[in-house]
Amino acid sequence: MSLDAVLARIDSDLPAATDRLLELLRIQSISTDPAYKAECDKAADWLVADLQSLGVSAEKRATPGHPMVVGHVDGPGPHVLFYGHYDVQPVDPLNLWDRDPFDPAIEETPKGKVIRGRGASDDKGQLMTFIEACRAYKAEHGALPCKI
Repeated sequence: MSLDAVLARIDSDLPAATDRLLELLRIQSISTDPAYKAECDKAADWLVADLQSLGVSAEKRATPGHPMVVGHVDGPGPHVLFYGHYDVQPVDPLNLWDRDPFDPAIEETPKGKVIRGRGASDDKGQLMTFIEACRAYKAEHGALPCKI
């Protein structure tokens, strides 16, 4: 099976996917600071809504700490478990940031474009990579090739 159509879809949808990631990065889901509890809830709600927009049976579940997001996709083939987290570490010391950590931006560097913002690389960026791959696959094939 060729993934050419899925990869082309990812390329063509990159602006919208980037917008979704930047939206998630703006949520100040600092899990170690109780002052950001509502923001952690907001990030979980955001992810539930995004997953549901893909047809994923997703819900926010209470835990002794911050809520977890659980989603299920029925389908053929193997059963895949995916883990990612929507929370981020504190941004201190702020003076080490060139900009507001929750105002993400795409910047040109000598090695190409990068997204700078709290959570861009740990772990909201990776989390959205998986979701966007599922979005593109489903857009091209109508369904995912496995249970998730």
